[in-house]
Amino acid sequence: MPMIVDLSAPQVTPPERVTSPDGWFAAVVDATWAGVVLAVDYTASTPLPGAAAVRKVRMLRTDPGAAEPVPVRSADLAWAVEGVGTAYDHEAPLGVAVVYTATPQYADGTWGPSSSLAVALPSPVPPADVWIKSLDTPALSVRVTALSWPKLSWAARSESANPRGGAYPMVGQDVYSAATSDLVLDAQGPEIERLRRLLLTPGVLLMQTRPETHRPDAFVVLGDVEEELDGPPEETRTFTTSVTEVARPDTAGQPMRAPGWTYDSVPGQFATYDAVTGSYASYAALSTNGVT
Repeated sequence: MPMIVDLSAPQVTPPERVTSPDGWFAAVVDATWAGVVLAVDYTASTPLPGAAAVRKVRMLRTDPGAAEPVPVRSADLAWAVEGVGTAYDHEAPLGVAVVYTATPQYADGTWGPSSSLAVALPSPVPPADVWIKSLDTPALSVRVTALSWPKLSWAARSESANPRGGAYPMVGQDVYSAATSDLVLDAQGPEIERLRRLLLTPGVLLMQTRPETHRPDAFVVLGDVEEELDGPPEETRTFTTSVTEVARPDTAGQPMRAPGWTYDSVPGQFATYDAVTGSYASYAALSTNGVT
């Protein structure tokens, strides 16, 4: 079948692949979903001694100004049988550089040498400069326009007592509660259904925006959700909800979750196992749909 090439068309720029100095650890920024694909191959470059005995890998991410690194959700730990494994990080902060570190674990439980690299996710461009991400189903994540995000509120938690004969109260104060806020979002076209589905799906969400807004990334749960027509039914909708910040959910033992790609996707695209093996050169390629 002939291929027609339009020489005036802009060239496709492949994702930039960043590799650690030892050649074992690699990362590719997924700009479409604001995530990072991570992969280890301890048989690459000058192979790691004992690479065949590697069973798992732990990946950590160090954010700017962070007191200590945090585990990548799908790599605490991730399988890396015979030295090859993958992970996906959907929680890296936007618009800043982060450092990833990968450390292999051998079959006997001992650890090998660590590999490190740095990447930066692009900052979202206004007006759609807020990401609301689903931790359980990354493909539900939506980049939206926040029409109103007026304030964050931290409730004080204190107790007081008036001592007999004293002019001043005795006050005990605990840490402030996590932030709460109200949020008004705009959506149009296909984004309406996507945003509605995300907001009405129970679970912890991650909210992120540009560094310049000085709004820290937050894991949140939503309250009541309202949807309002802005005009004729085919035009934009306004969604309103309340937001309560919660602790980052535990990462230990979590499976790999990548937007729009799971093992359930494979049977719908390939009729036989031979077709799968013929399309992907490695397990790493299969688990990331060819990104690594």
